[in-house]
Amino acid sequence: NSVDVNGKTCPLLDRAGLTCPVLCVRSFNDCPAEIKPASCSDGQQICDDGSCHDSCSGIVNPCLCGFAESGVTNVYRACPAYGGTVSIKRYDPSIKQQQLEFTCAQRWGMVASNATVDSGSGIATWTNNATETMLWNVCPTAQEAKLTFKENFCLAFYGIIGVEVVLYLAWHIYKSIRERHAASLRQVCSSLPAKIVGSADKGIYMASDKRDTSAEAFEHMDSFDKGSAVQLPDGMMLLRGFDGDVGGAALYYLALLSTCGWLVVLAIIVADYYGKVKGGIAYGLLANSTTSMYVFVFVWHLGGLWMITMLACKSKLRNYFRIECALPAARVVQVEQRRAEVILMEGEHSRLTALANALRDALVRRLHLDISAETCALQKVAVVAGEGGARREYIEYRCTRYVLDKSSGRFQSYMFSLGDTHRALLEKGNGLSSGEAQHRGSHIGENFIRVSVASFPVAVLQEFFSFFYLYQLMAMWVWFYFNYYKMAL
Repeated sequence: NSVDVNGKTCPLLDRAGLTCPVLCVRSFNDCPAEIKPASCSDGQQICDDGSCHDSCSGIVNPCLCGFAESGVTNVYRACPAYGGTVSIKRYDPSIKQQQLEFTCAQRWGMVASNATVDSGSGIATWTNNATETMLWNVCPTAQEAKLTFKENFCLAFYGIIGVEVVLYLAWHIYKSIRERHAASLRQVCSSLPAKIVGSADKGIYMASDKRDTSAEAFEHMDSFDKGSAVQLPDGMMLLRGFDGDVGGAALYYLALLSTCGWLVVLAIIVADYYGKVKGGIAYGLLANSTTSMYVFVFVWHLGGLWMITMLACKSKLRNYFRIECALPAARVVQVEQRRAEVILMEGEHSRLTALANALRDALVRRLHLDISAETCALQKVAVVAGEGGARREYIEYRCTRYVLDKSSGRFQSYMFSLGDTHRALLEKGNGLSSGEAQHRGSHIGENFIRVSVASFPVAVLQEFFSFFYLYQLMAMWVWFYFNYYKMAL
């Protein structure tokens, strides 16, 4: 600090070995004698930097301070740099530039020996519109480029985000109006077969004596809330029918395109960091490192939140952009069912594990993570063999066929009785008639488990479109941006 142990102000000390700033003049003849340009040797010429060169082409004039000649009122030339150094008595850091200029001017005989620093050096400081004979070459500090966030690409970004927000809000309002009575159109049904279907010739339909009566009672309970599958007991499913909508389909593909768009924006920011966007200059687009970092952090978080939302809603996303309707009028059916928790091994519990399990259960219930949703396409099969006959509509969910009953508008799975005695089973030894086989096949389908194998591109997307790879991807962007591209690769 500036005081001694007794609290008194410390005396100013002398400072030696200081270099004088360059002096800029309108003509070399105005340079003081001590720094006047020397005569150049044969074949050389004095250039604007105050030195002799074979050619002045490409020689930078320090007195332009980075400006073009057309950007200054008068073009000044630099006197040769002073070869020695100066000493300042009672050096005061708060006015060090004024003391240095005064001392140098006094050394060169431009200021009287008995003058004080308060009187100044008599030489002006550099400006681009100066008209004085000579100036100190103290160039103004270069202003750091700044992003005003009003540039065209910023306005385009705001416009795209704004339009998307308006479109999604409009769709949500439109969907809410169209689906205001949707809860009454849903169905709760059991995953167990609910009927035994008899012979097609006799047309016997009888209630199953193996039916889960508690599930049946729950299914027909008028007070049951069909808003979600959260309250469903084990073995029960919530069916929701959806029909297509042109506007919704367009917004769905816009959402997918927006996901790719966030990756493109991150790639542009990273490329700008490496100077690959605008003229090979680092931060040529985002002006400076600080702004670039702020923009990267903002886009990284916003894009990450968007992709997390897309992943979390992956199973229901497509149907969000459809309109819920009555099951008989649906093109697809969304089947919602609670996942049964499987605990493979129960160890000793501590307070910490009990707290962790309680927090996990609360999070699962809050975010409905224990509800699985799968979309099944509505399919049709002929009731009797031949063209032009009646067709039965159904969905297949987890290798079980659920047939739509047109009279009740409900889906139901079926089973056939093979008989309760050996005699009844032996009576079917000759097989089934074609009509009976078609009748049974339309209800329960083939005795065959189909395994759907995705194509290679779809399989790759399914593999990488997960939370684990999203974490890896977002970490890679951070490494790329902070010059750890080797780590990312």
